[in-house]
Amino acid sequence: MSIPRKRRSTGKVTIADVAQLAGVGTMTVSRALRTPEQVSDKLREKIEAAVHELGYMPNLAASALASASSHTIAMVVPNLAEAGCSEMFAGLQQILQPAGYQIMLAESQHRVEQEEKLLETLLASNIAAAILLSVEHSTTVRQWLKNASIPVMEMGAIRSDPIDMNIGIDNVAAMYELTEMLIQRGYQNIGLLCANQEQWIFQQHLHGWYKAMLRHHMSPNRVINAALPPNFSTGASQLPEFLLAWPELDALVCVSDELACGALYECQRRRIKVPDDLAVVGFGDSDVS
Repeated sequence: MSIPRKRRSTGKVTIADVAQLAGVGTMTVSRALRTPEQVSDKLREKIEAAVHELGYMPNLAASALASASSHTIAMVVPNLAEAGCSEMFAGLQQILQPAGYQIMLAESQHRVEQEEKLLETLLASNIAAAILLSVEHSTTVRQWLKNASIPVMEMGAIRSDPIDMNIGIDNVAAMYELTEMLIQRGYQNIGLLCANQEQWIFQQHLHGWYKAMLRHHMSPNRVINAALPPNFSTGASQLPEFLLAWPELDALVCVSDELACGALYECQRRRIKVPDDLAVVGFGDSDVS
């Protein structure tokens, strides 16, 4: 079956599009979505397949907002307590509020499935735009956002295939340059500490790390990716793990400044001289750095 042409000037997929693809009437689609027990299993599966193929999102606010323009922008962050999130929110508020927009803030807690649940509700609320402080999403979320016909901004890292707009740093280049700087300063046994990162960003950091280390024929295997928050306590707890596994360690790259601070505190506790015995560098240029 071919996807029908969208009927509304907004470009959003409508219930009529679903009905046409499924070969049924709009009332049947509405009934299947609202009271699925009132339609046969075969018909319901057919309608659900059409809904999935088109990425249709029922507009829960349609009756009240059909003739109104939304001035609500959804912002989904991994964790508001993490470095940069609250500052980003405050900065956006300063710009958007005078323009008449309000931000609806939600936290995904670094869970793709949680982000999907949040956006399912947010997109059904007639939002004007979506801002995502993340670049890792489920296939379903990417389809929903592409079909929503609203501005979508992904922030934090650069993707080669953004949903719409994308602002971020080149994590591959940044990690490469940071590692290269340590190598140029004479460090030979360098380690990399990662913690609770989105898989996409972790892979970018790892790419830059491997590129620099292998360019100088150095071992890139001193890596710990802890399933813990990237905070002070994680940095402190993981430094002993590095020293136990690689006692020759002379420099440690941490993917957040909070991790680096935690590692520094542990160095002080163990009377390890920094940077004479062990160099510690952070990533992110946050206030704690």
